[in-house]
Amino acid sequence: MNLRHIAEMAVKLTVHQIEVVLSTLEGWRQEGGLISKDYQFSDFIAASMFVTGVNLEAEKANHHPELFHQYQKVKIQLSTHDVGGISELDLRMAKKLDARAKSLQGGG
Repeated sequence: MNLRHIAEMAVKLTVHQIEVVLSTLEGWRQEGGLISKDYQFSDFIAASMFVTGVNLEAEKANHHPELFHQYQKVKIQLSTHDVGGISELDLRMAKKLDARAKSLQGGG
């Protein structure tokens, strides 16, 4: 089963399910029907490298976040449009993005 097929099977999570998983993720918060996080990098190049990595991850998963990039700051917003809210796809993507950011922030 490929990732595009998995995206088609996404199910909207309950508020409780979202809260449980977000409690294990640093800096992520629920904002209405999406989850959001602000990342800070040492400079524009590191932030841009992160955005490029986000684009690659999103394309592989066929699951595309909202991205806001301003100098050394990047804000990510995730939701699953097909289910009208937050799904497991968003939480998996959040974990992948955190790992990618950590490697660019000197923590990996």
